[in-house]
Amino acid sequence: MKSTVVDIKPASRQQASAAKNAIWDLKWVREPQQDRSARTRGKLLDAAEKLLASDGIRGVTIASVTKLANSSNGSFYHYFQDKQALLYAVVERNAIDISVTVTRGLDPETWEDVPLIDILEGFVRFSLKAGKRNIGIVEAQQQLAREDENIAARIAKTRRETQAAIMTIMEPKLSQIGHPDPAEALGFIYDVLRTMTNQRLRRIAEQGVSRQKQSEDAFVYELREMAAAYLQINS
Repeated sequence: MKSTVVDIKPASRQQASAAKNAIWDLKWVREPQQDRSARTRGKLLDAAEKLLASDGIRGVTIASVTKLANSSNGSFYHYFQDKQALLYAVVERNAIDISVTVTRGLDPETWEDVPLIDILEGFVRFSLKAGKRNIGIVEAQQQLAREDENIAARIAKTRRETQAAIMTIMEPKLSQIGHPDPAEALGFIYDVLRTMTNQRLRRIAEQGVSRQKQSEDAFVYELREMAAAYLQINS
C-alpha cells in the first residue's frame, strides 16, 4: 500500500512563525544560588565554564579558576578535592540545567498546536544554540566520558531524559506522519538529527563558526527538508 504525504498547513503566517521559533527560543534555565556558600561554589564553577569555553580543559587550572572567580586556593579546596572534581561538578551542573530547562520549557500543553516538523526544527536550533553556549563543557564531557564510566552514565541519563521529554510532545502528532511506521520513523529521524547536530558542534569546536562553509540556516533547512521527506510531511 502506497503511503501518502501528509500536508500540514498552519492557519496563518503568524502562527507558522510562532511555531517555528517556539522551541529554539527556550531560555536556558539555571537555578539561583540561595546562600553564600552556594554562590561561592557557583562562582568557581562559572569561572571553570568560561575557561573551558575559551581555552579547553588544558586552560582550566586551579590557579586560573580562582583568579577568574576572585577566590582563593583555600576556598577552592573547601569545595573541590582537585581539578577533576571541579570538572565533574561542571558536568553535573550542566546536566541539572538541561533537566530544569527541558522540564519548564517542554510542557506538552504548550506545544499542542505546534506542527511536528516545526518541533523537529526547533529541536535542532535549540541544540545548536545550547551546544555553542556550552561548547567547552561539551568537549569536557566527551573527554571525561572516555575516562570515567560514571560521567559517561550521567551524560547518557541526561540524553535519555531529554529525548523522553521531546518525544512526549511529538508522539501525539504521529498522525501527521505519512510514513508507514510513524513511531519507528520518528525515533530514527530524531537520532539522525541529534547525530548531525552533534557533528556540526564538534566541527565548530575544532574550527570555529567562521570556518563553517555552510551557514547555520542552510544546515537547519537541509535537515528539516530531509526529515520532512523521510517522514512524508509537507514542510
